[in-house]
Amino acid sequence: MGDVGSPLGFYILKRDELNQLYVCETARGTGVAAKLLSDAEARMFNDDVEKAWLACAIGNDRAARFYERYGWCRAGSVVIDVATPVGVMPLEVWRYEKSKPGADT
Repeated sequence: MGDVGSPLGFYILKRDELNQLYVCETARGTGVAAKLLSDAEARMFNDDVEKAWLACAIGNDRAARFYERYGWCRAGSVVIDVATPVGVMPLEVWRYEKSKPGADT
């Protein structure tokens, strides 16, 4: 979202996971994040995902409030593997989930 070469934000999906959601600092608080999140959800649910999930850094209360405001529920803490330049590292994160509207999951 934004001009070529100067994006306001983006997201990356990996099947049922919202793997990345980023909004540049100048666009925060403008509704860009909500539009990106809504589009990401629509794409996942249109691709027959019944329950979407995302990882949120533990302690990132601002992001947590944002996700919760848009219907995402904290499912608990999980450990995910994160690729780094020196190898894979385990990282404990909050897992958030959101079910497809009308899904019995």
